[in-house]
Amino acid sequence: MEKRDSGAVMTCKYCILHEMGHCRKINPMNKEPKYLRMQNGTILRLKFDCQQCQMLVFIDKQRIS
Repeated sequence: MEKRDSGAVMTCKYCILHEMGHCRKINPMNKEPKYLRMQNGTILRLKFDCQQCQMLVFIDKQRIS
């Protein structure tokens, strides 16, 4: 059975690092954490599982204003 990160609100194959040309398989120096701010002010924390080529998205409760 595959272990999943239970706090993730979304797991996807689309990787924003890859889209921006910063894939960690090519450039391992690219470090976490990465964040996205939604228009409503919600902050999303991004975690990258490069072995599985996946991006996990979490709501960062400590950063919501």
